[in-house]
Amino acid sequence: MKDTAVLKERAKVRLLGDDELERHMPDREAIVEVTLTDGTHHNEYVKTVRGSAGNPMTREEVIMKARDLVTPVLGAATFGKLVDRVFSLESTKSVRELRPLLQKA
Repeated sequence: MKDTAVLKERAKVRLLGDDELERHMPDREAIVEVTLTDGTHHNEYVKTVRGSAGNPMTREEVIMKARDLVTPVLGAATFGKLVDRVFSLESTKSVRELRPLLQKA
């Protein structure tokens, strides 16, 4: 999230609250509006935000999202072990086994 290219794109994004959508909580709805550099404007109402209970991500999508967020902090090898361990929690003897995978070396 500190990469120059990412910061450049993030600077173009504004997140605005909407009281009307807030009234629908716990449903997670959004209105996404995009204006291109040529002035073209697009918008879309999203009834059920991706990743919410009503529109869940697949296991692969969750892993991809987590990889992007966790790998820069813990490293690829640790991330791989963490994913394997999380998706086999039923065979984990103690949740303490996760601790070494959740902190920097």
